[in-house]
Formats: sequence, structure tokens, C-alpha cells
Amino acid sequence: MPLIIIDIAASILQSILFAYVISYITNTKEKIKLFSFMIVLFLNVQLFTNVFGNSFEISIFITHILGLCITIAFYRKKILNAIIAYTIVYYIIILLSIIFGSLIFEYVRGILSTDYVLYEMIFVVYVPQSIILLSCFKYIKKIEQIHQLIINEGFSMIFLIMSFFLDFILTFYLITLGQKSQLLKNIIYMVFFVLLIIFLVYFWKVHQKSQQIYKLNEALEIKNGELRKIKHDYGAQISYLYGLCLMDRFGDLKKSLKDIINNNDAIPTAVEITANEQSLLSLALKPAIEKGIHVIIEEKCDFSLINMSEIEFFRVVSNIINNAIKAMNGEGIIIAKTYEYLGNAIIKIENNGPKIEEHHLNDIFKVGFTTKDNIEKNHGFGLSIVKELVESHGGKVLVTSADAATEFKIILPINKNTFIG
Repeated sequence: MPLIIIDIAASILQSILFAYVISYITNTKEKIKLFSFMIVLFLNVQLFTNVFGNSFEISIFITHILGLCITIAFYRKKILNAIIAYTIVYYIIILLSIIFGSLIFEYVRGILSTDYVLYEMIFVVYVPQSIILLSCFKYIKKIEQIHQLIINEGFSMIFLIMSFFLDFILTFYLITLGQKSQLLKNIIYMVFFVLLIIFLVYFWKVHQKSQQIYKLNEALEIKNGELRKIKHDYGAQISYLYGLCLMDRFGDLKKSLKDIINNNDAIPTAVEITANEQSLLSLALKPAIEKGIHVIIEEKCDFSLINMSEIEFFRVVSNIINNAIKAMNGEGIIIAKTYEYLGNAIIKIENNGPKIEEHHLNDIFKVGFTTKDNIEKNHGFGLSIVKELVESHGGKVLVTSADAATEFKIILPINKNTFIG
């Protein structure tokens, strides 16, 4: 009985910490909301701990997932901040459970008599955990700094996924302590490997992005070298013009200025990373480079296999690129990828320009739709042409947009009996 009371007190402390940290980080000052959130979290833990008392391993995952769902329900307007704040506190609690509740407790229990199990639980598990959890209130600003670092560095998703791996570490430890059904073990193993695959895929994507950034940085360094040379040349030309001015040779000065202007082709400051600068995709992306937008192209698809002429394909890509250029206002990166998948040619064009609002996503392919002033009715046709051309060849075009990037995905069926020139 005393242990049940202590366990309830510990759950209350955990719920208060969750509520306090989330409200502090999200700057939520509604006391009723704070109290309600704390009560629901407490009931969540108590309910599933009691229901799955004999299968504590299952309750670990269920309470974790439901805790996230409760957080989302209460903090819909600040979901990301709230979820990461919840997960930080969850990390603290689950790590304390692994360290004090499993490792240290099992070691102490193996040394001391079983007559003192209750005291072992209190002084080895609950007391240290309570002290550390109470210290979190004092160091709330440190927690906020960690939260901000995770958000700014883009580690939100991996941070959330890793919290489930901590669940598995605790679960694996617990199932080795008792005889559990083989079915339960198999389910846990399968879920573990699914999460492991998700984890590896996520890191692979991060690696791909880092490789793209590395290549872009290399190209920018080369471009900077070219610009430094141009700056040096301009310095020499200005010195020469200044000399003509001092000698009152205004006729020669006028001629030299005219020659410089005529010979001064605009040199784009943006870079392009591609294996084939003469491909249709590269040619369609040239206007972006001229506007100062960096371009990365990865082509792994033979477009002679699609049942679409080169001019039509160029129109499709150009219209998407032109739409992106207008939105990006001369800065940012466009990443174009092509590959074959399940009998289809896939073209992905991603840019880090402004997000397309969700209520506009269903309308951007409609004829005449535009978010710009369209008094003369000469805007809003590019993407409708894209949709019409792609669908006329049995394909489809999809678009997703978030704060980080907007992506257009074109799917065209491959006709291996058709070769276009």
C-alpha cells in the first residue's frame, strides 16, 4: 500500500513537470488549461499502468504515444514546440527509470535481503528521481535552451524517434526479467526493427542533404574565386579610367567606358551542380541561375523512355521553375531529382522559397489561379498547363509545401517501346 501511494505521488510530480515545462516553453499562461493538461496526463499514466499491470512493457509505449496525442490536442497552435518540450521531459523521466529503476535497483536488490525491497525502492528509485525532477523546475531555462537548440538545428524528428528507442531499451530489459509470452516478444522485436529502419532511412536522407550542401559549398568557393578575380580586374579598369580623367583625355575615357559596358556580360553569382549541363533539365533551370538561385541536379532517369516529347517535357519543367523563381525572389536553392520507380519516371523539383498556404494547395493547378495581382488576367496559367500536359500522358503531378521547402513531384509512366529524339 505505501508503495502505491509513493508511485501515485511520483506520477503527480511527473505530470506537474510535463505541464510546467510545456506551458513555460510555449508561453501558455492559462491556468485552467495547465491544470487540465496535468490531470489528463496523470490519468493517462495511472489508467494504463493499472490496465496493463502484468504487461508493463506495453503500457510504456501506450502511455508515451497517448501522452504525445494529449499534448497535440491541448497545444494545437504550437504543436512542434509542445511536442519537443514533452519529449525532453520524457527523456529525463525514462533515463531516470533506466538508470535508477532498472540498473541500480537490480544491482542493490541482488546484494541486500529481499526483506528490504520496499526501502530499496524508496531510497534507490523514488528519492533520487524526485530530487532530479524537482531540480528541473530550478533549471527550466537550461531546458528551454536545449529545446531551442533542437528546433534551430532541425533535430526535432530524430529527437522524437530516439525517445521511442529509449522505450525499447527499457522494454528489452524488463522482458528479460520475467517469462513473457513469445507472441509479445515477437511483436516487440518487429516494432523495434520497423523503428530501426525508419531511423536509418531518416539518417540516410540527412546524409544525402549534407552531401548536397557540401557540393554546393565547394561550387560556391570556386565561384567566390572567380568573383575575386573579377573584382581585381574591375579595380585595374577603374584605376585606368581614373588616369584618363586626370590627363583630361575625356574622349578616350568615354570610349573606354563604352567598351566596358558593351563587354560586361552579366555574370551570375549562383552556382549549378550537375553532371550534364546540356540536359533538358539543366537547360530548363538556367533562368534560376541567372536570377541568383543556386541549383542542384541529380539525374538518374532516361527520359527517352517516357511517352512525352522533349518540348512538352521542357514546358512542364520550365513552368514549375518559373513559378518557383517568382516566389523565391532571387535567393535560395532549387534541387531537381529524377529517377525510375516501379515503371514510372519520377521528377522532383524542390525549392526552399516561401511556403504555399495549405488552403491554396488545391487551387494552384486551376486555370487563372494566382496569389499575385492579376488585373490583366495574364497570370496563373503555368501550373494549369503543367497539370494538363502531365495528365494527358497518363501521369500525375503532386505538390507538398512546408516552412522548410516546397516540392513538386511529377510521375510519368515509362513506355519502353517508345524512344523520342
